[in-house]
Amino acid sequence: MFLPKRRLLVAATLSAALLAACGGGGGSSAPAPLNVTAAAGDGQIFVAWDELPGVEYWLWFKEGASVTVGDKNAIAKVGASGNGLDSPYLLDLVRTSTALTNGTQYALIINGRKDGGEGGPGASPVGGPVTPRPAGASWAAATPFGSATMNGIAYGRSIGSTARNSYVAVGDGGTVYNTDDTDEKRIYRSTAALIWTTPTGTKPAASIDLKAVVYDTSLGQYYAVGSNGSVVYSSDINTWTTLGSAATGTTETLNAIASSGGTLVAVGNNGTLRYSTNGTTWTTPASISEDISAINLKGVTYTNGVWVAVGSNGKVLTSTSVGTWTVSTQSGDLTAAASGSYTVNSTTTHYYLAVGADGTVLTSTNGTTWATTNVGSALRTAAVGSRLIAMGDNGAVWYRELAGTTWVAGSGASGNMLGMIRAQSIYTAVGAAGASNHSY
Repeated sequence: MFLPKRRLLVAATLSAALLAACGGGGGSSAPAPLNVTAAAGDGQIFVAWDELPGVEYWLWFKEGASVTVGDKNAIAKVGASGNGLDSPYLLDLVRTSTALTNGTQYALIINGRKDGGEGGPGASPVGGPVTPRPAGASWAAATPFGSATMNGIAYGRSIGSTARNSYVAVGDGGTVYNTDDTDEKRIYRSTAALIWTTPTGTKPAASIDLKAVVYDTSLGQYYAVGSNGSVVYSSDINTWTTLGSAATGTTETLNAIASSGGTLVAVGNNGTLRYSTNGTTWTTPASISEDISAINLKGVTYTNGVWVAVGSNGKVLTSTSVGTWTVSTQSGDLTAAASGSYTVNSTTTHYYLAVGADGTVLTSTNGTTWATTNVGSALRTAAVGSRLIAMGDNGAVWYRELAGTTWVAGSGASGNMLGMIRAQSIYTAVGAAGASNHSY
């Protein structure tokens, strides 16, 4: 049931819509919309119908098995300034003030009017009520990039615009791909592959194998790291500037990079760890609690004020200041780390996840106390969203419910996955030989 506070937020809109639905105005009602469909996504529902010219459409929805036009217990969506909705329409966090709850059934109905007339009869989606569900169990292969090994993927602004967002993927041989823009249809489901292009401006040198990429929201730039201590960055997804080992102070390969929004941390082979607050000046931490010079650091992540870096011999490094790091020994040959926060019923929990080439999976809610399991598959990348996801060689994909303890094998993925991100409520992974998979 929707909370009373939430009802207050929509009371004015709902009252106006109820009055219009019952009559009034100088126009006329519209016939019930045709071919209404609703598709479940991760915490959202995508609705579509056949639009007629000159008709304003309203959508009513609530938890449960049924809803009627004008239902006083429903939420009415009537568009900006009450000017109606356009098809397709996405019910999600932005438009409902709270995310739809996975596993909860929602009933929907749509009706319309012409020229300010009374609301007409409604039509519900074919198939009835819809139940959103978490992504990550079923995967689909996307169009390959080509032959390049793709190691990392990020999502952020393109050309600094608040209206455009892009994915950027990086790989061996200085390979960079990007999407010009992402359209709203992808938010609810990834049935169509992303359309990738190559940068039109200066590209990273082919001598650099790029291993990871991140978008920093405060600095407004993408940063990728790779071989010979290199860092490359771009603010417009097309023109890339390269910083060499002179800037980072190392010739070791940098394997991973993470951002807290204004601070960057990069990690690499032979215990290499660097941080930066501007993306161009890189500093070595003043204190690391033990010698890690023989450890290849492969993953780094940040959530809720805690940095976590992982590497070979089960080493896990944590920090709250980037200048001081504490080392612990867990288990496994750790290859990647991920983290994120998830809110359910107004309670936010923070999750940290590390995976290993030997099938090790480490999970934590504070970054310091870890639970260990092994799924028996070589794992190379991880992500945290509405589920914990681990991927690796030969299409291996495993997922765990946030509040659970059991890891379950997913299906449909193929190839060796090396980098993954959750954006637009979709998991997107890239890997060897240009492989790509997604789950929505």
